[in-house]
Amino acid sequence: MILTIFFSTFLSEDLTCIAAGLLAKEGKIHLSLAILVTGLGIFVGDCLLYLLGNLVRRGFLHFDFFKKKHSIWQTKEIFTDWRHHYRKSIFLSRFLPGTRLPLYLSSGFFDLPFFPFLYTSLFAVSLWTTILVGIVFIYGNLVSVYWKTNNTILLTLTVGLSFYLLYQFLRLVIFQKERKNFFLFTSKILKLEFWPASLFYLPLLPYLLFLILRYRGIRYITTVNPGILASGIAGESKAEILNLIPKESVSSFLLVPRETENSISLIKNWMIENKIKFPIIAKPDKGERGFLIKKINSLEESISLLQTYPIDWLFQEYETGPYELGIFYYRFPKNKQGHIFSITDKIFPKIIGDGFSDLKTLIANHPRYRFQVLTHVNHNKHQLNRILSLGESISIGSIGNHIQGCMFQDGNHWRTSQLEKKIIQIGDSIPGFYFGRFDIRFSEPEKFKEGKDFKIIELNGATSESTNLYDPKFSIYKSYSILFGQWKILFQIGYENYKTGVKLYPYNKLYHLVKNHKKYKEKFSDKYSTN
Repeated sequence: MILTIFFSTFLSEDLTCIAAGLLAKEGKIHLSLAILVTGLGIFVGDCLLYLLGNLVRRGFLHFDFFKKKHSIWQTKEIFTDWRHHYRKSIFLSRFLPGTRLPLYLSSGFFDLPFFPFLYTSLFAVSLWTTILVGIVFIYGNLVSVYWKTNNTILLTLTVGLSFYLLYQFLRLVIFQKERKNFFLFTSKILKLEFWPASLFYLPLLPYLLFLILRYRGIRYITTVNPGILASGIAGESKAEILNLIPKESVSSFLLVPRETENSISLIKNWMIENKIKFPIIAKPDKGERGFLIKKINSLEESISLLQTYPIDWLFQEYETGPYELGIFYYRFPKNKQGHIFSITDKIFPKIIGDGFSDLKTLIANHPRYRFQVLTHVNHNKHQLNRILSLGESISIGSIGNHIQGCMFQDGNHWRTSQLEKKIIQIGDSIPGFYFGRFDIRFSEPEKFKEGKDFKIIELNGATSESTNLYDPKFSIYKSYSILFGQWKILFQIGYENYKTGVKLYPYNKLYHLVKNHKKYKEKFSDKYSTN
């Protein structure tokens, strides 16, 4: 029991304190021992955070780039103020939710004195655990006095749950940041486009099971695009797919494999030959959903990117056209001509000044951008303190991906017979391609509607989505109707291709393909690439 309490503090300090107080109330462990073990576990966890930060520091300082950055950070005024109030900040963070993890890691990373950290943390933890575990113990005994029951398990669950809810309520009342995060969370849940993937795709699972039973298998999704690795489920190369498309319709790109020597010279020569200037776009050759997409403004940034993420990179000309669309195409194998399933209009984020607030405040208070505040802050680090004049409008994002802050709307108003004819012609000409989404940029709306002067910047396969379903104006019913509709077509095409002789991707290879791609993404994950 003692070991369980000790190690449970590494998972949740608050819940462990509540559990320890309940065990003490039930007489399973002495109150003083419950406080001691809980406090010891929390204290050890604090020290481990400091040591982890210090370990990361040692790794970073092997690179000259990070060594210079580290030196610059230490000269900042905010860092000097922090050193002056170091012990006070460590103590107060114990009582301020959400501050401990970044503060303790930073303490180790910047190599601040360990001994003051040690005794300040010990004192704060001792005070905190004594108060919280003691209050739970007293609260449990008070409930026992006023609620007589022989069901010990029911009483314990009631005390634990009621105290936890009361504890969370008090946190909301006391801390403004907690209230803000709570209201932000509840507002986000009401907006389908900001749902986490685990929640968003939950209603799809019963329909997916129906399709699997109807077609007697799931691997038909691997036969929908025979010209793409596993039809584009995972691990496919963006460069290989772009090479399948007629060159005149594709934005200029360069693949820089991981093992390439003189990669910077290669990038320079590509830019010179194609008369390309910075900024350019960099994206992993294997990736999706905005994974690590970067806007690169100089060769120095390119060097930093290649050193930080040793993977295959696709560098692409940045199409300056202000318009970007996602056009979803499909074709049944028996038909000579394909169809346009949907068109998504991508609205890049802009913000308007009020004459006195800086950009960071405007983003945090914006009715939409506050849901992706970390993404927008990361994209605008160079101008966060800028104060916009009243009515001044600036762009705060230029990557056409929802995770990167772009808003998706239904773009059916762009549909014309000339445009449909051109896109279908391109889709029909791509060998082994039957289902997927073109991401397109252009500058002149009228010419685009005529099927002219646009560039394809990406083509996504089997796992691509009809992204107009994220239109905030759509009802949940309409959004899921679109999602279910595209999955129905996916299975139909895959099944028809299978009947014509396209082989199913082997289970073993498919399992390892998805598993390795997941590991690859986790290894090189960027905290600003997620919702």
